[in-house]
Amino acid sequence: MRPAPSVLWLFIAVLCLVGASAVHAQTTPLRLVVPISLDSPTGQNMREFARQVEARTSGGLRIELQASHRRYQEREVLAAVGAGQIEIGATPLTQFAEHVPLCAAFLQPFMFNFDALIEAATKHESEIRTMIDAEILRRTNTRVLWWEPYGSSILVTRRVPVNDPMAIVVRPVGAADEQAKELLSMCGGLPRSVLPSDASAALENGTVEAIATDIMTVREHELWRVADTITNLRHAPSLFMVVINEQTWQKLTPDEQVILTELGQDAQNYMWARFVTIRTEAYALAVEKGMRIVELRPQDIFAWRACSAPLLETYMNRAGMAGTKLFAAYGRLRTLPCCRDAPAEMPIMPR
Repeated sequence: MRPAPSVLWLFIAVLCLVGASAVHAQTTPLRLVVPISLDSPTGQNMREFARQVEARTSGGLRIELQASHRRYQEREVLAAVGAGQIEIGATPLTQFAEHVPLCAAFLQPFMFNFDALIEAATKHESEIRTMIDAEILRRTNTRVLWWEPYGSSILVTRRVPVNDPMAIVVRPVGAADEQAKELLSMCGGLPRSVLPSDASAALENGTVEAIATDIMTVREHELWRVADTITNLRHAPSLFMVVINEQTWQKLTPDEQVILTELGQDAQNYMWARFVTIRTEAYALAVEKGMRIVELRPQDIFAWRACSAPLLETYMNRAGMAGTKLFAAYGRLRTLPCCRDAPAEMPIMPR
């Protein structure tokens, strides 16, 4: 005897609900905090990563991007991921240096000062990257998924260039991280803590006369509205790190871990392939908005190197034996064809 149609449809509906619940239960959401606009090149890269993760895991993992509400500032992301308040976070390398002294190797003035060297040092399999990733995991409870280039270190001012460090002597200069503040102090400036989100207001109200920042911050926060000069210091690379909470990582299946690792490498490679274009466009936009770009002359570079030289000794004392091993790896990297010599000229815009 066949069941009545109403009973049959009820049975089908129950099966659909059970099936939907099962699919939902198999989906693991992972919140990814990006403390900058998702419309930025870095934000767009995160969007693509999220899309690829969901596709490769057939919906088993879903990356939930969180950026527009700015719940976390750059300096808060690492602690939030380490504590498990969020699963994944992206934040600048400078935010790791306080907790992981090895990270500050990339911030030593004029050491990692051209793209090929930086790209080689941050590759997934590189000796330097392996050492730093291990220290990050040990000290912060976060695992690195990828590193990516972000921009170029600069000084932003109103009207007066600061290519010679004498130009900042006893002048208030803003910076978002301790390493930049140490550099400014060593070279005679009066450093002030200024977050990227506060850079425009600090320049406009005269709290600082210059900002040590990044070309992408000019774009992100429209600094051309309050400043008109960019001094292209390029003393250290600007890098973004993407990390995942270690307990979250351990709960993933081996296949999911492999997928996240592979897609992280893809995201890093993609940004390096586009980086020259992205950086050039950021400088071109600043020029279009009326800003002038000032390049360092050889004598300027010599002066900045001279006043900042003690920072390396301070760093080595702070990093200890691990720092010694890392600089040995740096020496070996500089013998490779990719990294022996910096380009004779490194224009940031087509001439």
